[in-house]
Amino acid sequence: GRRVISVERYVIYEFETDVGSLPARCPDIAGLEVVVLERAEDVDRLASSGYQVPAYFPTFKRRWLGRGGVAFCAYVDREPAHIAWAAFSTEARGCCDFLPYFVDFEHGEACWGGAYTPRRFRGLGLYTYVCGIRLKYMHDHGYSRCRDAVRVGNHASLRGQAFWIQGRACRAGSFIGFDGP
Repeated sequence: GRRVISVERYVIYEFETDVGSLPARCPDIAGLEVVVLERAEDVDRLASSGYQVPAYFPTFKRRWLGRGGVAFCAYVDREPAHIAWAAFSTEARGCCDFLPYFVDFEHGEACWGGAYTPRRFRGLGLYTYVCGIRLKYMHDHGYSRCRDAVRVGNHASLRGQAFWIQGRACRAGSFIGFDGP
């Protein structure tokens, strides 16, 4: 039989989470707020407060909230504009990606990924802004290092992260992923 294999190249990042000396870089968007979801109950509370739950976003999966995943949701006038994830356990790793690079959760490392921004909100700086919020959250919760994989052709994510890793300790490597049966 026939099978399809796709090959993707990724940049694997490892960087410090202490962003205290860097500016917040908040985009000038009226009605912008970021909501942090740590548990499934937070989603219910969000909905009962009149916010639209981003359930139709391709990366939004409630199941990760009970496994050590945390969702960072940007809203513009209570409309979902961006979501990004951070994983703080092996069980939550799937909220970010399924690539086989090592994250030492037991020794102060976390990872992030799973970002999605609807087309009409792209190019406004939301990804870069939420990256900073995720790094601060990690640092405040005792995680000193973040690991991440970005597909080589994902210029928006590479650009957004470049702001946070400029001039700071960072290691990068590459991974080639294969999809298919």
